[in-house]
Amino acid sequence: MSDVDAKALWTALNDANKARARVYVEFFRAMERRFGRDAAVEVTREAVYNWGRTLAGGLAQHLPADFAGLRNSFAFAPDGGAMFSPDVASCTNSELTVQFRTCPLKTAWVELGLPDEEVALFCDMAACADYGTLEEAGFKVDITTWKPGEDGCCRLHITAPEQR
Repeated sequence: MSDVDAKALWTALNDANKARARVYVEFFRAMERRFGRDAAVEVTREAVYNWGRTLAGGLAQHLPADFAGLRNSFAFAPDGGAMFSPDVASCTNSELTVQFRTCPLKTAWVELGLPDEEVALFCDMAACADYGTLEEAGFKVDITTWKPGEDGCCRLHITAPEQR
């Protein structure tokens, strides 16, 4: 693939993620108008989580302790890290902690002119996709989402599930 084709493909992928962010807003606004804010937040979280579960394919192969493999398959997807700019704080045989520096969804919400508090709400709801993906694969995850005044985007701390 030529450099021009690769750049066009990356741009299309980035634009598709921004379009997904705009769809989140439109669905959320429609539900909010009909059912109220609390219901809209709850339904959006549920739907995004369930969608995220469908993306878990192949990640379970990294259980129980292949966090370097998970880093490569998840944190640096889909393009080697260009889209989300992951900064790996820790990658051991017991955890993966990664701070994402960029996110096309957050960028889209900012470009739409949403107030910071709404961007933070949408980041929080969108994080449900990662919860769904990683939990469906069998990992335990804790996500700190972006808040107004902070740099970057979300921070994920991923561990193996507790043994029973």
